[in-house]
Amino acid sequence: MNVSSWLVTLNGDEITLYLIAASAMMLACLGLVFYYLRRARLIEDMPTSRIRSAAQGYVELIGTVSRSEMAEMVAPLSGIPCVWFDYKVQRYRRAGKSGHWHTITQGTSKQCFQIDDGTGTCSVNPQGAEVITEHSRTWHGDSEMPRYRVRNNNPILRVLRGHRYRYIEKFIYIHDVVYALGHFQSSGGGRQIPSHHELMGAVIREWKQNYQQLLQRFDSNNKGEIDLQEWEQVRQAASKEAEIRHRRLSNMPTTYTLSNTTNKRHPFIISTHSQRKLSEKFRCYAVVSLITSLFSGYFLIILADKL
Repeated sequence: MNVSSWLVTLNGDEITLYLIAASAMMLACLGLVFYYLRRARLIEDMPTSRIRSAAQGYVELIGTVSRSEMAEMVAPLSGIPCVWFDYKVQRYRRAGKSGHWHTITQGTSKQCFQIDDGTGTCSVNPQGAEVITEHSRTWHGDSEMPRYRVRNNNPILRVLRGHRYRYIEKFIYIHDVVYALGHFQSSGGGRQIPSHHELMGAVIREWKQNYQQLLQRFDSNNKGEIDLQEWEQVRQAASKEAEIRHRRLSNMPTTYTLSNTTNKRHPFIISTHSQRKLSEKFRCYAVVSLITSLFSGYFLIILADKL
């Protein structure tokens, strides 16, 4: 049955429903066109920062995943060593003559990993990120958790063995080159250290929480309270302690982190694809969305003529 013959069989209410659906599809796809084009332009126009000299805020980094002091991570389904994983277990369910894959469990790792660009090492917190990786694995089995951590993509064997479960995993490996857009922040190395006055006030507040110990240390006349002269001694001691803490904070090494953004116009993206390939991918998505929108518009015109 061709489209014209199918349209003849529709009544007015059915045509109206298809009109609404086609309109929604056309508008949604048009929105996706601009969405993907904005992503592509952002990736193309954003200058790449170096970790050691990157400004605070939204930046673009490119670095190689390096080993960290954290325990080695393995993907839960395949047992493959990695620094990031996303997994999904699906079960095939039949509904009449057709069937579909239904997700029964899924998860994503939240552990930070490190990237190095030659100028410094940055800790990447993947929570909330849109991760686009070229590393993935799909295989099938007959139980909710895979018994064998190997690929089995032969459709004939799947039918014969009754493999009703599908396992999907995505990874980022050690030594992968990662492209990332996110919120960059550095701490330590003399940055964001409270002033001497603020540190001194913090020391005095800490000492006041244990007032009996404060009396034992500074109540020289044993009156059970600290007079004005003794309070001056407290302030002098707190000033010396504040200087010690300031030196300790100043000597802390600089640490760099990349994490999720608070601005919705600034996406948090982590990808193993190169900057150029990632931009091309988003432009291809925009073209596909535009074509789908045009087809929906054409279908919308045909339906409108039938009313």
